[in-house]
Amino acid sequence: ASSRAVVQYIGHNALFSGTREERKRAREYMKWLFMQLEGPVYVDGWQDRDDCCVVDIPAGCVGYVTGNRRATLSRLEDEWGVMMFFMSKGKGSGRAEKEQLIIFGPKRGRRGAELDVMSTVENKHPGIFTRSVRGKISENRDFDTDRIQFKDEDLSYALGKEGSTRKKLE
Repeated sequence: ASSRAVVQYIGHNALFSGTREERKRAREYMKWLFMQLEGPVYVDGWQDRDDCCVVDIPAGCVGYVTGNRRATLSRLEDEWGVMMFFMSKGKGSGRAEKEQLIIFGPKRGRRGAELDVMSTVENKHPGIFTRSVRGKISENRDFDTDRIQFKDEDLSYALGKEGSTRKKLE
């Protein structure tokens, strides 16, 4: 789903179907997946790509966001139709304060996964992403994000049981 190509394995072969751009993305994504078996992966020029975004994750939240045996990231990938991994340029001197989580896929899926990850981090460390957020309604007619702030007494109602209100609105 992240590349929008049809990817199928037949025997020892991977077949990629779709537009030239979709097939190219699928091959790149597969290359990065296999590179992770060898060590850290960094996507040079990610800022210039239109199929990804990066979220800075505090080092103390990386395990929480990843989950046991990558369970949390895998669930988000399945839910939003994206591919995600932590980028690193290699072994540095000491631990970084933040790690870069790169998210690949269609714009809506990327943004959904990004917001989900931000919510996960915010649950563990309140204020990391929301400290300076204010309400805003975008004038952009294309895909964008609006922000509404809740009063404390309205928050639990807006969330609903197990996030049911949010799910109804999607």
